Parts: sequence; structure tokens; C-alpha cells
Amino acid sequence: MTLTRRQVIKSLGAASATAAAPLSLSVHAGGADDYKALVCVFLAGGNDFFHQVLPLDSCNYNKYASSRYSIVVSQSMVNPLHIKDANGARFGLHKSMTPLMRLFERGKANFAINVGPLLAPVTQSDIVSGRADLPPFLFAHNKQQEVWQHSWMGRGYSENGWLGMSMDVLSRSNGGMPNAFYTGPNSLLDAYNTDKIFVNRNGFESFNMLQNAAMRSSYENNANQYYDSPLTAGYADVVKQAMYAQDQMSPIIASIPMDKRIPATSLGMQLRAVKQMIEGAQMLGHNRQVFYVTLGGFDTHDNQVRRQDELMKEFAEGIAAFYTSLEEEGLEDGVLTCTLSEFGRTMHDNSRNGTDHGWGGGHFLFGGGTASNTCFGTYPDFTRGGQDDNGEGRLIPKISHEQYAAHVVKWLGLNNAALNTVFPNLYKFGGAMGEATVVAR
Repeated sequence: MTLTRRQVIKSLGAASATAAAPLSLSVHAGGADDYKALVCVFLAGGNDFFHQVLPLDSCNYNKYASSRYSIVVSQSMVNPLHIKDANGARFGLHKSMTPLMRLFERGKANFAINVGPLLAPVTQSDIVSGRADLPPFLFAHNKQQEVWQHSWMGRGYSENGWLGMSMDVLSRSNGGMPNAFYTGPNSLLDAYNTDKIFVNRNGFESFNMLQNAAMRSSYENNANQYYDSPLTAGYADVVKQAMYAQDQMSPIIASIPMDKRIPATSLGMQLRAVKQMIEGAQMLGHNRQVFYVTLGGFDTHDNQVRRQDELMKEFAEGIAAFYTSLEEEGLEDGVLTCTLSEFGRTMHDNSRNGTDHGWGGGHFLFGGGTASNTCFGTYPDFTRGGQDDNGEGRLIPKISHEQYAAHVVKWLGLNNAALNTVFPNLYKFGGAMGEATVVAR
């Protein structure tokens, strides 16, 4: 199935006038209180969520510990959380992520357990018998990174990203400054009609060079000429866009400095740029913004404990500082941050004190719309060869990555008609995460 721009617009159906209008109009129709931003943090490499969130009950913990003999996280390294799953299992957070505890304690953090690519609900017996309809290219880094950023269209994955298509619905282009920002390569924000803009990890301060009169004059002269070469003409168009962006961003750069309370780490610098754009939303006429940032290094085939500790610390400190700064300005409830990653890790360790490419994993949610003492999903059975093992030590997902994605874009403003257009396979799971009525057989 190929999704067209016409189908995206038709899917608006009963969407509110605010969601359907261009942002420059809807910011007035909806008012300042209607502002929402979605920040997607891609944990590249395949994050081992089950090294970060652990069960507190002895039954689940003992199964987990037996599968991860060389890399087990001791119970003394876990901070208890007031969060349980639907079966009543309670959880704790690895102490390397202690900075996030305040968000959990304030009801501003949650997580989804055992999420992954699925074409339909499957069980171990489906896989063993060969009846299972499985997603293509499982366990391959590059392919699964693409899968996580797209939706299943029946014969293949969508041409554009699910977030880009969602923004097509929420913000029809009106020629203004794009409201989709990214700090690294992705296809999540690819869209039919919604532009995206690259944000340097130092924010937009590099645009200041265009304020130099001589340089600006030179760029304008080169950009405004006619070129026979499509390549040269394309470059000239990029220069025009850069000058336009500079004109739009100058007031923000001048009045909103980068927030240095957020750590100057790789993730922290990206979140500083995100914060600057969020603070400048009203000046840009945006009541919806989306962001894609990345943190790499999660392919922990060896020395997982040390490597995870370093990554968890950077992630936790960056997210905690980001939300502290948003809270102080009354913005935290309008900003939802979610994690993505191409896959989880195997339930058992390997001979190098690490884990290998898995399938189902878990993901964090922070900020707007997360208040709950119950997580999404249930803790898997870590028994080797048990009901949640695909036969190779990889956990079988219970929540489709599209259910997870549908949940966050529904919070952003998509109605059910739009959700079913962006995610036409969603009906097999009974709807977005938290609403599903269909469960694995």
C-alpha cells in the first residue's frame, strides 16, 4: 500500500479545527495553552532496557538473574519505583539513572515494557510452527532502525516516517519556518508536505555568520542568480533557505540563550538546542513542534555493565536537567519525550559479558501525559525457552512499535481517523498502546 498526500488529508475526518489549521492560524485558535512538543530520543545500537528497569519481586528477579549470570544487576543497585505492571509486578530503576527518580516520584515519567516490530500479535508456538507472520530484517541494525521510524503498509513499510506523516496532518505547510527539527540522520521526520530543519548541536548560533554584511551580500548574490545546472540551482535554493531561517531565528538567538543548566554532553548539547526551539515556539508561530535527537553506543556485545553505566548516567543527567529547566518555566507538561531504539537485547548474557541483538525491549516516557502508577505492558518471562523466548533468547514483543508510536502522536493531537491512516496495520492490535483490545493468542 502506498500512502498518498491526498489520503493523509482525507484522514483528518473529525479532527479539530485547531489540528487541521496551519500553525500560524492554530496558535491563535488554540491559544498558548495548546502548545505541545514531542522529543524522540533514539538510543542507537539496541538499548538493553532490562539492564535499566528491574523487577522487585523475587520470582521475576530470580528468573532475570539466572539468565544474566555475568552481568546481573544486584538488587542493591536498584532504586524502588511506585510503578507496577498490570499483573502487579513492581519495579526499580538502576542507580546509575538516579537523576530521573524525581521525575518518577512526581508522576512525570513512565515506561512501556516489551515493545518491538510486529505485523500481528504472535506467540512462541506461532514462531515454532512457522505460522507467524514476522517483520522483515529482524535483528539487523540498519534495517531495524528504519523499521522503527516507519509504519507497515501491507506489503512493505511506508515511504515516509510515521512522525513526518503525522505532522502532515497536524500542520499543513504554509511556507513558514519548519516545526520539525533533527540533530542527526533519520527518516522518522520524512514527510509528504512537511519540511524539517537540521539543528547543529550548538543550536542555531552558526547562523550568526550570515549577519556579516559582506558575507550576506555574497550569499544573496549567488542565491538569486539563474543556473542551468540542477545541482547548482539546488545548492542556491539551500542557501536561500538558510538565509530565510537565519532571518527567522535571529530574534530567538538574540533573546533566548542556550540553557547551560543542561549538561554539555553529546545528548545534553542536543537538548539545549531543543530547549531553545521550545522557548522560541511562540515567536515562530508554532503550537506543535517535533524533535529527533540521538545517543549512540548501545550495541553492548561486550563489557555491558561498564558501558551501560556510562550511557545511563549521560541519558539520566541530560533528561533530568532538561525537564528541570522546562519545569521552572512552566513548560514540562507540554513536552513529551519518548525513547526509540532498533531492538532490545537478548535475555541471556554472552561469553564477553555482554548481550546480543534481541527483539522486544522497553522504552521511557517523560513529561506530558505520563502520570500513572501503572506502566504499559507486562514484565516478560525471562525463563530460557519459556513462553516469551523466540527460541534464540530474544524476547517476543507484546506491544507493537506502531502501537507505541500511535500513543505518542495521539497525545500530540492525531485523531483516530488519522491514526488509522498513518498506521493502517494498527487494527490488528486493537488500537494505540494503552487502548488495545487484541492480545497475543
